[in-house]
Amino acid sequence: MSTAAERYLQAARRESTTRRYQQAVAHYEVGWGGFLPASSDSIVRYLAEHADALSISTLRGNLAALARWHLNHGFVDPTKAPQVRDVLRGIQALHPRPVR
Repeated sequence: MSTAAERYLQAARRESTTRRYQQAVAHYEVGWGGFLPASSDSIVRYLAEHADALSISTLRGNLAALARWHLNHGFVDPTKAPQVRDVLRGIQALHPRPVR
């Protein structure tokens, strides 16, 4: 890849986003004990076990980080599975939090 292309790729993602994604992946692996690459079933269990403690926006951010990890490493993205999206919708319905 050319130097110019690499520079643009680096500029596309802010350092804070990269750090946040690293924290989310660490939370999944170390904090929860999940394995990567993940299955959609393990992602569903992860969401269900953190539904009470984490906000829906945090859960969505963690899903984005896990999706990015899978895509960067050449794996199919398990966060796009229908049951993952359905569980996320259910969490949002049962644990509504007002937008600040």
